[in-house]
Amino acid sequence: MASLSHEFRAQWALAVPVIVVNLALMGMGVVDTAMAGQVSTTAQAAIGLGHAWVWCPLSFALGLILALDPLVAQARGAGDAEGVARAVQRGLLLGMLVALPVAGALLLAGPVFTWFGGLLQGLAEPGAELSALLDPEVAGPAAEYSRVSALGTPAFLAWLALRQTLQAMGRLRAIVIVAVLGNGLNVIGNGAFMNGWWGLPALGAVGCAWSTVLVEWAMVLGLFAVAWPLLGPLVRPLRPRAAALGPMLRVVRLGVPIGVAIALESGAFNAIQFLMGSFGSRVMAGHRTAIVIASTSFMVPLGISMAASVRVGHAVGAGDGDASRRAALVALISGGAVMAGFGLVFLALPGPLARAFSQDPAVIAVTLSLLPIAAAFQLFDGLQVVAAGVLRGTADTAWPSLLNFVGYWVLGLPVGAYLAFGAHEGPRALWWGLAGGLALVAVALLIRVRRRLSGDVARFDVEGAPAAEESGQ
Repeated sequence: MASLSHEFRAQWALAVPVIVVNLALMGMGVVDTAMAGQVSTTAQAAIGLGHAWVWCPLSFALGLILALDPLVAQARGAGDAEGVARAVQRGLLLGMLVALPVAGALLLAGPVFTWFGGLLQGLAEPGAELSALLDPEVAGPAAEYSRVSALGTPAFLAWLALRQTLQAMGRLRAIVIVAVLGNGLNVIGNGAFMNGWWGLPALGAVGCAWSTVLVEWAMVLGLFAVAWPLLGPLVRPLRPRAAALGPMLRVVRLGVPIGVAIALESGAFNAIQFLMGSFGSRVMAGHRTAIVIASTSFMVPLGISMAASVRVGHAVGAGDGDASRRAALVALISGGAVMAGFGLVFLALPGPLARAFSQDPAVIAVTLSLLPIAAAFQLFDGLQVVAAGVLRGTADTAWPSLLNFVGYWVLGLPVGAYLAFGAHEGPRALWWGLAGGLALVAVALLIRVRRRLSGDVARFDVEGAPAAEESGQ
C-alpha cells in the first residue's frame, strides 16, 4: 500500500503540470469557439470545419513525435544522457521532415470540402438544408483557415518535440509558463484578427487562423528562451548518430503506429464533424460546441496518460517490472475516476455549458442533445487514453493502432452513419456510434495492458548497436 501511495504522489506531481499545459492549449480552442460564437454561427461552424481538416494530417505527425515519450523516458530511467540528447535531435529532425507534407495537405482543404460536401448532399433527403461543406459562407472561410494554418506547422511540431522531451525528463515549469502565456496571447490575437479590435479588419474565421499561427511561433521560440539551460545541451552539438538512417527508421517504426492510432481516433471525430455538415451550419456549430466541451474534459486523462507513459518508461528503463505495474494501476484508477466525475457534471449542468459558447437557440438545442451522450462515454474515453499511454511507455504502439481502427472505423463510424442516414435517426446517432467504438477500444486496451505488463518489459533498442560500439563514436 505504501508503494502505491508513493506512486500516486509521484504520478500526480508529474500529471498536474501536464494537465495544466493541456488545459491551456485546449483553452485556445475553447476561446476560438466562444469568441467565434460572438461573431456569427457561420464563423463558429467554419472554424470547426477548418480545425477538423487541419487535424487530419497533423494528428499523424503528432503521433510520430510522441515516439519521444518512451525513448526519452526509458533513456532517462537507464541513466543514458546521450540517449536523451539523440532522441531530442531525432524528434526535431523528424518534425521538420513531416512538416512539409502536412502543410501541403492543408492547402487541399477547398477541393476536399467540395468533394465531400457533394457526397453528403447526395445522402441527404430531398429538400434538406444545404451541406455546410458546400455553403460558401462556411466552406470558403474554413478552407482559408486551413491554408493559413499551414504556416504554423513547423512551429507546432518543434514545440511538441521540445515539450515531450521536457515532460519525459520531469522538467515542466517552462512548458507551463509558455503554454499559459500562449493562451493569453491567443485571446489578444483573436480579438485583433478575428473580432477587429483596435480598428483592425475583422477577418472572422480566417483571423482565428492567423492568431493561431502567431501563437505557435511565439510558443516554440518562447520555450527555447525559457528552457535554454535544459535544452541547449540537448540540441547542440549534433550527436554523430542523431541523423543516422538506421536509428531514424527505428524511431519512425515506433512512431508510425502511434500516429496511425491518433489519426484514426481524431479522424473519427473529424469525420463526424464532416458528416454533421449534411444537417446544416447550426447543427455543425452545436456539434462543435459539444466536442469542445468533451475535449476539454479529455485534457485531464490525457495528462494522466502522458504522466503514465513517463512513469512506466522510467520503470522499464530501470528494469523494474513491479514499478511499471504500479504506475499503470494508479494511472488507470485516476483516469477512470476523473472522467466519471466529468460525466456527472455534463448531466448536471448541460444548459450553462451550452450557453457559454453560443446564444443561438438552435445551436444550444443541438449541444444539449449531445452532451448526455458525451457523459455516457466519458469513462471509456478516460480509460482508453490512459491505457494507450501506459502501452506507449513500454514502446508497445502497434496494438493500439489496430484496436483504434477496429473500434472507430469498423464499428463506431459505420454504425453511427447507418443509424443517422440509413435509419434516419439524425445527428445523435453519429455520437452513439462513436460511444460504442470508444467502449470497445477501452476494453480491448485494458486487456492488452494486463497482458503486456504480466512480465518484465525490455527497453526499446533504437540504436541497433552494442553500447561499446556506440560509445566509441
